[in-house]
Amino acid sequence: MLLSDDEIQSLTGYIRAADQRRWLDRNGYRYALGARGKPKVARDEAMRHLVGSDATHAITEPDWKHLP
Repeated sequence: MLLSDDEIQSLTGYIRAADQRRWLDRNGYRYALGARGKPKVARDEAMRHLVGSDATHAITEPDWKHLP
């Protein structure tokens, strides 16, 4: 799943594709280029940067080892 154009604009603070790409490069985001030169950012990539890499691998079950 990809971020929408509006989400990329909100993330980077820029409207122009060249400015968005520069911001993404400076902040270490991986992205693909669309046919018109617009960056395409995966939602998972944005989450890794915004929340941290462990957020995508959150533990969803209780840790039973501490119970008697």
